[in-house]
Amino acid sequence: MTMTKITNLEQISNGMNDYQDISHKIKNELELAQNVLIISHQKPDGDTLGANLALTTYLTNQNKNVTSFCLDKITDTFYFLPNSHLSTNNHLVFTKQYDVVIVVDSGSLPYAGVDKLLTALPTGYTLINLDHHLSNNNYGDINLVITSAASTTEIIYRLFNAWEINWTPDIATNLICDIITDTSGFTNPATNYRTLEAGAFLINQGANVNQVAKLTLFNQDINQLKLWGRALSRLTKIKKYDLVYTYLTQEDFVECEADESASEGITNFLHILKEATIIMMIRETNNGFIKGSLRTSSDDVDLTKLAALMGGGGHKKASGFALPGKLSCDNNKLRAI
Repeated sequence: MTMTKITNLEQISNGMNDYQDISHKIKNELELAQNVLIISHQKPDGDTLGANLALTTYLTNQNKNVTSFCLDKITDTFYFLPNSHLSTNNHLVFTKQYDVVIVVDSGSLPYAGVDKLLTALPTGYTLINLDHHLSNNNYGDINLVITSAASTTEIIYRLFNAWEINWTPDIATNLICDIITDTSGFTNPATNYRTLEAGAFLINQGANVNQVAKLTLFNQDINQLKLWGRALSRLTKIKKYDLVYTYLTQEDFVECEADESASEGITNFLHILKEATIIMMIRETNNGFIKGSLRTSSDDVDLTKLAALMGGGGHKKASGFALPGKLSCDNNKLRAI
């Protein structure tokens, strides 16, 4: 197993040997491979899809046989991405032989939703793990985890530059979608000068940043805003922990005629609050779980420790968790049952 977890992107620019070695290993594996499977995590967001489709496009241009997989179908929000039509959720892809399997933007195989599916794959493939989550458990044969990167596509952007690939507008658009959505339009605390540098470069390579922003960040319908209204009306502060939280139940989704993806973005939006160090958004899922999202702008808070108490993980400033159960609110007290 090749393991590289990098906590500082400066290590890359300063010529970190481990990073250079692993970059070469990944490139060599892909050059030798003919059949490649690329996996996004379930309930896909812009990061995992942008990373997946950028790799899919690059490898397809290299005349590789590429299969793009996600357990859940791509939502309409992201179907504009180049080569999104190549993505499948057909489990039969796990009966085929691959030289390389790449999992992007997933801290663990269960999080990706493929831990059991991978056991059906014929042996002989190399598993590559590309991610930026601090909680990543290094499950691959080759692991490249850069925890200070704002997104997984930022890591792939670094790899592509190191490999001196032939950039195309399609590759650039997929990558910038990931960067824009994961940084909420270059506004959240994970944004740094390298993120902005990557964005400028990708725009110069033909990335359609206006289309990406319009179809992801500024693409809400009435039902979605009604759902957000319910969440905003329930904002509650716990002074003891300097925390503000809100929640959504399955009844809220039904009554607002909105699907679960409509709640995406609420937690990041609440960064505008000046009255709390920690933001927590809790919602019920349609498969019997309670999902929590945590955000902070404080350098003194490590949300991975809080998320870990509930079996979750993520980054210091952006983490999450999922627990079985339902939400109950009695006398303004929210409980999990």
